[in-house]
Amino acid sequence: MFAAVLLLATTMAIFGVLGYLKGAKWAFIALMILSAAVILVEVKPETLIATLNGLYMGVMLTLKGGLGALASGDVEEAKAILADIDKPFKDANQNMALLLVIFCAVVIGLIMAAAMKSKPGVWGLIWGLVYGYVLSAGVLPLISSNPLALLPLPIVRPAERQPAQASVAMDQMFATLAQPENVQIIATVIGIAVILLLLLTVRRGVKGSKR
Repeated sequence: MFAAVLLLATTMAIFGVLGYLKGAKWAFIALMILSAAVILVEVKPETLIATLNGLYMGVMLTLKGGLGALASGDVEEAKAILADIDKPFKDANQNMALLLVIFCAVVIGLIMAAAMKSKPGVWGLIWGLVYGYVLSAGVLPLISSNPLALLPLPIVRPAERQPAQASVAMDQMFATLAQPENVQIIATVIGIAVILLLLLTVRRGVKGSKR
């Protein structure tokens, strides 16, 4: 339970800092990309899993000579090759496919962060915090069965869908946050993020004045 809260606070702090440094434009675009991925994971999980399994099997079929068999008209051999290929995302591994979709969206956002030039700003910080929340809300249910992991998520995860479970989860979250040792740890994480933010801002200011 506490691990979920700590992950949420850490993720929001990290992307809040990154959003501030990279600016509102990057943070907003990255948030849209991540939101699209999370919505797909929530609304069409079976389709995503089937698509990724199909892509994997198609690649493996090509590598094992299945296309050559099809080209020569030997359909039975191609079927035999295909039957020997195990789907990577099935049963307990299905959530790995959904995590991969979200991970790809994060990677795209980070690549954009490295390529885009923008000025630091408060709106970037705000969008970055929202980014961290959406990322946590998308990932936590895939790696944990704890009801606390089911964070509220507008549109795709309305509170009325599971009102009792959502209420219990929020009560547990506030009870966990209220514990002094947990408050201290979370405050430390946020404090480190704020210090990092200040240091990077000062460093940028020094470099700008030198230029």
